[in-house]
Amino acid sequence: GASKFRNKNTRNYDVKGRLIIPGIIDGHSHPGYVNVENFGEVEGDTQEELLASAKNYADLHPDEEWLRLCCWPTDLFVRGNEGPKKEVLDVVLPDRLIWFESATAHDFWLNSKALQKLGIDKNTPDPRPGLAMYARDENGEPTGWIKEGAGVQHFAEQFALIHDERKIKHKESVAETLQVLSKHGVTSLFDAGNKGYGDMVYSVISELDKEGRLPIRYFGTYQIFIPERAKSAVSEVKRYRQEYGSDLLQFNSVKLFMDGISANQSAGFLEPYIDNNDHLGTTMLSMNELHDLLLELHNERLDLLVHTIGDLAVRTVLDAIELAQASVEGDFYPRVTLAHLALINPQDIPRIKQLGVITNFTPWWMGVEIGDVVKDFLGDERYSKMYQPRTVFESGAVVTFSSDEWWGGDMLPTYISPYLGMQVGHTRQDPKEWWKTEDDGIRDPISERLDLDQLVEGYTLNGSYQLRLENDLGSIEVGKLADLVVLEKNLFDIDKYEIWKIKTSAVLMEGKIIQGDL
Repeated sequence: GASKFRNKNTRNYDVKGRLIIPGIIDGHSHPGYVNVENFGEVEGDTQEELLASAKNYADLHPDEEWLRLCCWPTDLFVRGNEGPKKEVLDVVLPDRLIWFESATAHDFWLNSKALQKLGIDKNTPDPRPGLAMYARDENGEPTGWIKEGAGVQHFAEQFALIHDERKIKHKESVAETLQVLSKHGVTSLFDAGNKGYGDMVYSVISELDKEGRLPIRYFGTYQIFIPERAKSAVSEVKRYRQEYGSDLLQFNSVKLFMDGISANQSAGFLEPYIDNNDHLGTTMLSMNELHDLLLELHNERLDLLVHTIGDLAVRTVLDAIELAQASVEGDFYPRVTLAHLALINPQDIPRIKQLGVITNFTPWWMGVEIGDVVKDFLGDERYSKMYQPRTVFESGAVVTFSSDEWWGGDMLPTYISPYLGMQVGHTRQDPKEWWKTEDDGIRDPISERLDLDQLVEGYTLNGSYQLRLENDLGSIEVGKLADLVVLEKNLFDIDKYEIWKIKTSAVLMEGKIIQGDL
């Protein structure tokens, strides 16, 4: 009976028995941000070695105004609410502007000269106390440790890409990253924002599109990393749409950092961090502020993706959605996606489905982390419950998956592969080649391992729902666009520890072969 659907555009391919899956959708990624940063790489296993390396880098680069160094490991410098101090940098590098990024990219260490240059002193208000903030001593003086959006808000101004060679390098890096994603079978992605470099990034994506070098449907956003940016979010998304929008580059969503991360104690939890004076963390917006933003999104027919690590952040978002849904007539427009979800209170799991909320997990994070400081901050009990995608899946809620990576260097092509995500989501173990011990073990709870068919569904059909493309993409059926991936090996048949190495034979977008061959 299929012949009646044949028309002059019908093409036949013989895939020789290979597995075909729908085009993959990455629900939270940052390909436009690759190589925006220009770090001086420093290394060392101790504080002394790291600082000697920083001094050495500074001496080799006498002409750089800002020295942006990377990276200091959290476990070397953070103990509870005590973190790195400007005085330590001042001893080694008093006369240079030092911006030293942590290995998590969520907090920053500045010396006194850098704080002065930015005008940060005792009287500078925190954009969001307890979250986007300047750590302070007992007299209220900034210590040089800056968390989350309090630091990010300075990027685009202080570290703009001015030189042509840097701009060219950025553009080519983005083009290359998009090709890697495309070769892996990703045909659509959600870009979860670019730390204030939105115009720069989206102008590059738009240029690639006009040059015929955008091999992917690209969904951009405007990022809220300090509360102030919530006020301009809707108008900025509409401006992006006006200035950069096209068939392949669309803007339908706002991104909100509702909390930070556990490693610098800026994630929001219902129970306090261990050994830190009842510190719970907080949320970027209050429930009422988020309710107001949701109503604005409803009126403008826009969606929302929210970074939520801690269970307080998750609950506050769910409460705001419940309130917003109750205060509109008829259907509530925004599709809200919660990303990361390190910890969800069990009482909130059924609410996710009830409120129609989408959840997005980054499965390659679900391996065992040897010596993870987060375990010390949260305690064994909470740590052993982190990342529960299977429970959410089985609740009937929509679960999608993502790569969320932009700075992997040589490892970037590996980290952004959906097949790495599938393997680690399935095993809750890193690839054996990465193990730090003879047997790194399996991340608890072992019961949260996902079946491969759940992973494929999350990366395809459910991802299409997150992007409002469910009528066109996400499954192989008549009437949908032929975004298809032909895999060299059948991921359901091979050794589960080899899934991350899978390659595609061919990738089709709307019926055209765009990668590989058949």
